[in-house]
Amino acid sequence: MNKQMRINDDELKIIKSLFADNETALKLMRKIFLPEVDTDAPIGQVVDIWMPIDVDSISPEQLVTTIKARKILISHLEQCLMQLSVLAGSKIDSVEETKKKLTQNSTK
Repeated sequence: MNKQMRINDDELKIIKSLFADNETALKLMRKIFLPEVDTDAPIGQVVDIWMPIDVDSISPEQLVTTIKARKILISHLEQCLMQLSVLAGSKIDSVEETKKKLTQNSTK
């Protein structure tokens, strides 16, 4: 049975070109997807864009659900960034590279 990888060779090349040995790029992605509180914002003007609701206007049950959903989403995004990091640093060859290496080894 021939299994297809979720990330194809072309996509893996893009991931490697963008993120291999580039922790700064991964941290930038985190900054974009998981914004933190802006410590330079004027007092009283900090907005948590991950919690855009007025917590005083919803029921305790809704609040718990909202906070759990926020936590799950943040964890998911962190796992995706970790996956990019692992794929960028992997030494996995493309199918074509593997075939080429096998051909070269068989001629030695």
